[in-house]
Amino acid sequence: MKLLFVRMGINGEGIAYFHRQPVFCPGVLPGEEADVEIVEQHATYARARLKRLLSKSPDRVQNALSQEQRCSGAALSLLNPQAQLQAKQELLAESLWKYGHVSRDLIRPCKASPSVHYRSACKLPVRRIDGQLVNGMYEPGTNHFVPFTQFSDHTEELETLRLQVLAVLNRYELPVFSSREPAGLRYLVLRSIQHQAQLTLVSGRMSFPAEMIQELQALPGMTGVFQSINDRRRGTAIFGTVPRLLAGQEHLPFSLHGLSLEIRPASFFQLNLEQAERLYETAVQKIDPCEELVEAYCGIGVMSLMAQARARHITGIESIADAVKDARENARRNQITNVDFVAGDAAEVFATLKNADTLLVDPPRTGLDEAMIEAVLQSSVERIIYVSCNPATLGRNLKELKHKLEVRTVIPFDMFPNTPQIESLTVLSRH
Repeated sequence: MKLLFVRMGINGEGIAYFHRQPVFCPGVLPGEEADVEIVEQHATYARARLKRLLSKSPDRVQNALSQEQRCSGAALSLLNPQAQLQAKQELLAESLWKYGHVSRDLIRPCKASPSVHYRSACKLPVRRIDGQLVNGMYEPGTNHFVPFTQFSDHTEELETLRLQVLAVLNRYELPVFSSREPAGLRYLVLRSIQHQAQLTLVSGRMSFPAEMIQELQALPGMTGVFQSINDRRRGTAIFGTVPRLLAGQEHLPFSLHGLSLEIRPASFFQLNLEQAERLYETAVQKIDPCEELVEAYCGIGVMSLMAQARARHITGIESIADAVKDARENARRNQITNVDFVAGDAAEVFATLKNADTLLVDPPRTGLDEAMIEAVLQSSVERIIYVSCNPATLGRNLKELKHKLEVRTVIPFDMFPNTPQIESLTVLSRH
């Protein structure tokens, strides 16, 4: 079947139309004609497999995605860098109009990432193949494990350390987690920032050789080695129990925007450190001087601490207890005294803060829940700076927030090069 592809889907796949139904096909770009085979037919759409490209977009830079690119969701690797930014901006604009009726005129040009080798952390499954422990990923939509010798989106620092960790692990006869071996090694969780590293071994209920832990701790820059027990057979969560320190120190130290910071293994932080700093700096610049600033979903408190001169008092809210401990310690270390951090549900805590006039939010991909939206609409907040990693949930949230606030500007950031994912910063203020 020959089809002309006219749009890009949210996962970077090409979209054509056949009998007025959309046909989704990975590996095809807008403007390309392709010979495809329908592999799934649904009531309102179809999915296809690419057989042969009949014409190529001038923006195409490689013929097909590698196995690593397919597994990692790097669908935009087919496009040149400038075309990637344009594609991401268009995906954002489409979602914000579809879900929130936000005009594309409010969306500024997408800010490029400083590097395509951006990942400073990884959470990778472990398998034994030909007698060796290896890392890999799963084929999209399946539980089929695909081993990889290297990961091109990792920073050089992270990738070097990952290979060093595997070399140590392979000197020991470790079982690997499976339905028949629930006490085995399951995932490597590794973070490497500014030549300092933190490793968590996620496993079933097992103990590791003391000599092995000592070798891991002796790797260059390793600040701490941890274990998390996850023996659940179902579910997608990586961590099970709170990571327990086996060697070294509880925190990984690093610096950002002149701040001295520390982070624990289970605390969230952006993978693209350089681009995150640019995003956070822009977010803080959008905060007008105010009395009471609230940051919901504050993580380890970086933006709150960066904004300390913008408000008389700041409250950071975070549901993860370890992240709140990190945030409080980060404030103490930097001698910042006008910021308090509270552990709890964002909506419940925010509803008790009656004097907030500026709100900074960076929610998970699910966006603000109904309770948080209601709390915001019932508040006296005059200005919102909303950092989002999901255009669809952002659009839905903005549709509700527009009842009392107006969208002023949307600034996209390419936080995840070669993928269709996009981070954005939206500024809203009272009508």
